[in-house]
This record gives sequence, C-alpha cells and structure tokens, in this order.
Amino acid sequence: MDSGSRTRLMTAVILVVVFGAGLLLGAAVDGSLVAGPIDGTAALAEGTPEDAPRSRVPLYEQVGPNAAQTIQIDSIVKEHRANMDALHDEFRGLYNPRYRALVQEAREAIRGVFPAEQAERYQLLLDEFDQRRAERKNKEDR
Repeated sequence: MDSGSRTRLMTAVILVVVFGAGLLLGAAVDGSLVAGPIDGTAALAEGTPEDAPRSRVPLYEQVGPNAAQTIQIDSIVKEHRANMDALHDEFRGLYNPRYRALVQEAREAIRGVFPAEQAERYQLLLDEFDQRRAERKNKEDR
C-alpha cells in the first residue's frame, strides 16, 4: 500500500471515528434522554396551555394514573429533569473539549493532505461552516 493510499485510509478512519464520537456525544447530551413531557396538571402550573400538542404520550400516562399519582409523578419527573440537566452540563464540560480536540486533529490531518492552495480553500470552508454553526447555536440559545 503506497503512502497516498495509506493517508486516504487513515483520513477515512479518522472521519469515521470523529463522526461516531459525535453521534455518541450527541446522544448523551440530547434532551430526548430525559423523561417524557409532564402531564397537563404540571404544565398548567408552569403556564403551558393544557391543549398544547405533544409529540408523544409518556408511558406512565398510558397506565391511567389518578390525580394523586399524577402529582407524585410530576414531582419525580421535575426532579429527574433537573438531575439530567445537571448531568448534561457535566458532560458538556468534560467531553466538549475532548470532542473539539478530536475534530481539530482530524481537520489538521485532512488539511495536511492538500497542497497549500487547496488547504487554504479547505480552511475557508471550515471557517464558514464554524461561523454558520455558531450563528445557529446563538439563535437556539436566545
């Protein structure tokens, strides 16, 4: 296997690893890992209209809890959600720097494959991509 083929193979492996790490991190940080939406009683207390559409009905609601059970479940879900938010913050603090470092390593390796002119163009594309991502994140944080 010549040097060029080996470099392309390693670049492909790095991209697969980075993509896989991104998927795992995304799943770990994704808000869908928390409990399902709270029922209408708690939603009303938080100012959300009771008839607001929900994407799915939590499993505990499908069992048909009575009013007292619903109050207890709402309390559990609120506590769980707070714990999950804290865990997500911890994950972001621990793993985002490592994730960004892996992405940067892969980008540098790819940039090293190109001659100067292509490397410059690649860097410009990366910068534009990063700018768009930052703008999307800023919109979501508002």
